Amino acid sequence: MGPVHARMGTLHTPSGALVYKHRALLHEHGSPATFPEMEPHLRYQRIAEISAVFTPGSPVNTLDLFAGRKDQILALLAVLGQRGQHAVLYGERGVGKTSFANILTDLFHDKSATPIAAVRVNCASDDTFASLWASIFRRLRVSVDEDRPLTPEHVVDLLEQQSRRPLIVIDELDRYENDDGLSLMADTIKALSDHAVPATLMLVGVADSINQLIGDHRSVERALVQIQMPRMSVAELELIVDKGLSKLRMTISRHSKTRIARLSEGLPFYTHLLSRSAAIHAAEDDRAAISERDLDRATQDAVDKAQQSILSDYEKAIRSAHTDNLYKEVLLACALTDKTAEGFFSPGNVRLPMARITGKNVTISAYSRHLNEFAGAHRAAVLVKDGSPRRYFYRFTNPILQPYVVLRGIADGLMTEDLLTELRHPGKDSIELPEQA
Repeated sequence: MGPVHARMGTLHTPSGALVYKHRALLHEHGSPATFPEMEPHLRYQRIAEISAVFTPGSPVNTLDLFAGRKDQILALLAVLGQRGQHAVLYGERGVGKTSFANILTDLFHDKSATPIAAVRVNCASDDTFASLWASIFRRLRVSVDEDRPLTPEHVVDLLEQQSRRPLIVIDELDRYENDDGLSLMADTIKALSDHAVPATLMLVGVADSINQLIGDHRSVERALVQIQMPRMSVAELELIVDKGLSKLRMTISRHSKTRIARLSEGLPFYTHLLSRSAAIHAAEDDRAAISERDLDRATQDAVDKAQQSILSDYEKAIRSAHTDNLYKEVLLACALTDKTAEGFFSPGNVRLPMARITGKNVTISAYSRHLNEFAGAHRAAVLVKDGSPRRYFYRFTNPILQPYVVLRGIADGLMTEDLLTELRHPGKDSIELPEQA
């Protein structure tokens, strides 16, 4: 097989050709466990390439690096085939909604062979209905009469005139704080549906339900197909690792790949973070194969180099003047407990992981105070509390904090990765609580 550097390249620097030549030779002769020793500048370019493939700080925006979400893609394609139907995509922060929106627009954008013209806009807190739609029409390259106000009727008229069916992705709708604008958006969706206009809107935002995104506008519910974006499965997260390392011509053992996926706790942010760090450690040693030690170092990096906001919230949540306090253990148990698709758990759910962490059969009363405090500002409100007395449920305010708590628990020796595997994939004996000490 001949060199393939032309189609694999991502760096466009004068010296980048040397990197590609080097990689083309690897392709011809197979990927070795160790690269020939690189000059320092080539090693730095290699590390830069790794950082361009694994991007924890930004959404994926190309199809070749996107993984999973087959059910959600099929659901949206079904909506596209129906006039008068629109979609709302919702879920926790960090599950990959914006990456999903990006690849949809990448799939259709500026491809004249397709009958769909796809654009995406982000909502801002100061947006109005008019400013939002003005931005949409600019991206659709549609001229708007500035003397005519952008009302729902005008929007419908303009969309009806398009030769290709618009797919309009409105991202971060939860940031849209204009109540009048939401009402006008609901009116627009209803009008598009009633008149079967060949245009599709997809609303995207952080929410537990459609009502949190669009408010109390029941009249449009029949026109909106609800697509929930859950956390990713282990198999989907492993696919992220596979796609990224394939592009980089690097390898990893099945065990290490599964470790990355399980430690990510369903959030692609951590899959990208751990994969990038482990790959960089390998590249620093001129190796193409990522080792278990590289991943061990990557998990420690995730703890030591965590975002300041995450570290600050964690430290505030567990801070206590009493050395025998249980804040760290209770927060870790919350991170490990079984949760609903929306991330909620009950106090009773915390009991099993607490028993595994402490080695004691604990009662709910031993940690219920801690749960209530975690929902308070003096402990950074790391948990959200919902429900009514004796029926309270909790979830992490920032989902990104939850995997950090697990990684921190492993680093601090409070638990092992084996415990994480046991709790996520329980065997027949794993639900038994230990005897009271």
